[in-house]
Order: sequence, then structure tokens, then C-alpha cells
Amino acid sequence: MSCVMQLTFSQKFSTKALCIYPVFQGQSSTVSAVKSHLEALKKCNEFEGKSGELHFALNLASTLPQKIIFVGLGEEKKLTEQSLMKALSGAVKAAQGHKAHDLTIHLPSAIKKYAQVVTESVVMASYRCAYPYKTGENLKKLEEMSIDAVELVGLGKDKELQKKAERGLHIGGATVTVRDWVNGPPSHVDVHFLEHEARRIGKQSRTRVTIFNKKQLTKMGMGALLGVNRGSVDEARLAVLDYTPRGADKKKPVVLVGKGIIFDSGGYNLKPSGHIEDMQLDKSGAATVLELIELLPRLNIKHRVIAVAPITDNSIDAKAQRPSEIITTYAGTTVEVTNTDAEGRLVLCDALAYAVKEYKPRYIIDVATLTGACMIGLGYRYAGLFGNDEELSAKLKAAGEAVDELLWPMPIHEDDAEKMKGQYADLRNSDSGTSRYAGASKGAAFLKEFVGKTPWAHLDIAGPAFTSDPKKHEDKGATGFGLRVLARFLEDLE
Repeated sequence: MSCVMQLTFSQKFSTKALCIYPVFQGQSSTVSAVKSHLEALKKCNEFEGKSGELHFALNLASTLPQKIIFVGLGEEKKLTEQSLMKALSGAVKAAQGHKAHDLTIHLPSAIKKYAQVVTESVVMASYRCAYPYKTGENLKKLEEMSIDAVELVGLGKDKELQKKAERGLHIGGATVTVRDWVNGPPSHVDVHFLEHEARRIGKQSRTRVTIFNKKQLTKMGMGALLGVNRGSVDEARLAVLDYTPRGADKKKPVVLVGKGIIFDSGGYNLKPSGHIEDMQLDKSGAATVLELIELLPRLNIKHRVIAVAPITDNSIDAKAQRPSEIITTYAGTTVEVTNTDAEGRLVLCDALAYAVKEYKPRYIIDVATLTGACMIGLGYRYAGLFGNDEELSAKLKAAGEAVDELLWPMPIHEDDAEKMKGQYADLRNSDSGTSRYAGASKGAAFLKEFVGKTPWAHLDIAGPAFTSDPKKHEDKGATGFGLRVLARFLEDLE
């Protein structure tokens, strides 16, 4: 995990660290120096405690931190996890502007129960995607904004609240790890990198890792994955991480399948300028499900969970797959390749079919930056939620609402499935004529062919996985979307 932030608990303020001091609208403080300062600010309409409002104060009293950022939370009765994260994230970014390496955060009684949200906010809001690749003065500027330690004041010796804060640190850390992997250019984060990370994760307790190489994939009949891989210098991998904790329930496993396209050129159906530059994002699904496995022991999840990640890039050379070719998938189904830029569903269909056959899962959920159509339809705020099981979809939607990673239910009509039937083979990976219409639903209809009757959900995260319009707890680029909703889903699963 990327997070190396130190977390401590105290009943007293550290006078050296910058303090973030939350204030509810219409309320004051029991600390006399703070109370008088807030009253003075209110009189001159400088700070009222409205949600997200910020005010910087210096040297209020010798017993207080030298630097304090007051952050408004709005009315106490209207406080939510989402509004708290937004307000605190704004304060964290302001603290970075003051080059604060150490933070102390005052927790009023009303927000102590949100200790997990507090630490998640600090970790996620302080992330900077360019950090690993800057040098010299550029790197120095980023290092000056690094937050290394956070102290929570007011939790006392409440072990349950402290555990919540630690969970937030773990979840935030896992989220920024996903961001790092997704932001990483293919020159750095390639097939070998993800294979190495999968093996590293496997060294943790109760996780068994299997990495299938090209020779093994060929023997297994993974024709769809290998077809996409043909134009690549690096051979494809199928990474399988099997997390079986001590005391795991006896139910069938939950399988998570993540699309791992290291870089998507589009193949011979080449992406144009304006659409190709950020296509390192196409490994978001694989990054999410792999890192989630690393997180599960820290959350004490007692379900058996298996991550399956087909990993390759989609490149062009003389041997690359061409439109009009017919491939045979792991399931034995034949597919006409009508568009090499519809490669995600090809690598996923082999992984899905393999997982269904090998593990007979309780649920199978795939996560993928699958279609531009879903981006156009739902934007950056929602991921598309498709599936064949209403109960599973409802559980995922509820988990998304709880952590503000929103999922919008989308249809798979029988007409969409009909459009994916092939002329020369069983299926085609992209329909012609009406391909611009309901593209997200058609992509999901293709995947549905490979899960049989297994309860299945497909999360098309193409919109929210990567952004140029970040929320307060995000930075431009990868968001880590998907990890927190799946973690909450598994936490809530009976």
C-alpha cells in the first residue's frame, strides 16, 4: 500500500503541528481562545461555519497549535459522511498549501463516530499523482506538500473509535495505491509490474497466488485474451489471488474480475488524438481487484474472495489481431473480432468463464473501464451497474451510496444480446450499423454470455475511474473508484 502516514491519538493538542479544527454552523467552542476568536469572526462575517468554509489563524494562544485551519461543517443535523469528507478534504489541501507535514485534527463529540471518514479523507485528499515521476525542484515542491503524520485529538482511549480511524487509514492507503498503479505509465507499470505486485500481495497471510503465463494460457484455450495480446512485446498473464482467511465462512467464494489492459491503443482500430493519451487508465479494474485482496485482512473480512485479473496491453504490430478474425474463447464460444478497440470484453470473457468453471462462485463481479458509451451516458459521477441478479445489484448499489461511489442500474435488453450475435461465428465483439447506440448495454450483453446462471454484476467504471474534474478528496487522473464500494459490499455481506 502507498500510505506510510503515521497515525497517533492524543487528548492534548500538539503545538507544533498544524491543526484542523472543525466547527459546526451556529456553534462555538469550549476552548476560550478559540471561542472568542470564532465570535469575533462571526461578527464581521468572516467565518460562520458553513460547510466547506475555511479560515486560517495564527498564534491564538500559547496552549494551542501555532497554526489552525478552521473548517466549517455546516449544521450538525445535516452532517453526513459525504459532507464531512468534502469539508475535511478541502482543509487538508489547504494545510498542504501551508507546507504542513504533521497534522493534528480536533474531533468534536459529534464527529467522533466518523473517525474512519476522517482518516480516509486525510490520506486520499493529500495524494498527488505526479509524485513518483518528478525530479529536482519539481520533486522538492511536492515533497514540501507531503503529509507524514496525523494526530487525532479527542478520541481518548476508545479502542473501537481508534480501530475505525485505523481502518480509514488502510482504506485510504489502498485507494491511493490503486491510483498510483492506474496513473503509472506503461513504461513503468507494465505486465511484469502487476505480476510482481500480485506475488507480493500473495505473501501475506492466507492468500494463494497463481500466475498463468502464455504457454499455460495457450494450453487452457484462452483464445480471447491471447488474441488481444498478439501485438504486445510482453506476454499476457492471468493473475488469480485466492484469499481464504482463518475462520472463513463455508459459503461459496465471491469472485472479482478486473480488466487489466496496461495501455489501450485501440489496436488496428486505432484511437485518435484526444482519446489515446490517458489510456493507461484501462488497467483500473485489475488494479482495483488486486489491491482489494491486500486490504481484506486489514478489514478482517471473513469471506473467501478470489481476484482474477487478465493482464496485457492492446498494441499494434505485424502479428496483432485484425478486424475480421475469428477467435475461440476459453468457453469454446467463437467470436468475430469486428473492432479491435472492443478488447476489454475479450479479455474479460475468458476470465469470467474460467472463474465460473473453476470456482462456481456465490457471486461474480467484474470491474472494467469498458465503454466510452457509459462515460457519455453517466459522466464522472456514476458507474454503470449491470447484472442478472437483482439482490446482488441492490447490495452493490447500497454499498456505493454508503461510500459515495455511486452505481446507476442499467439495462441489458434481449435486443442488445441479439445485436452481439455473429454472422460467421457465435458472437461478435462489436455490432455494426448501430454500434453507437446502447454501447454500454451491448458490452454487458456480450459479457453476460459467459457467466451462465451465476449471480453476476458488471461495473462499467469508465467515467469515474479517471477524471479531469476531481472532487475534494481526489486529484486529477486516477480516482481509485471501485475499491471502496467493493470493500463496503464485502463488509456488509452476510
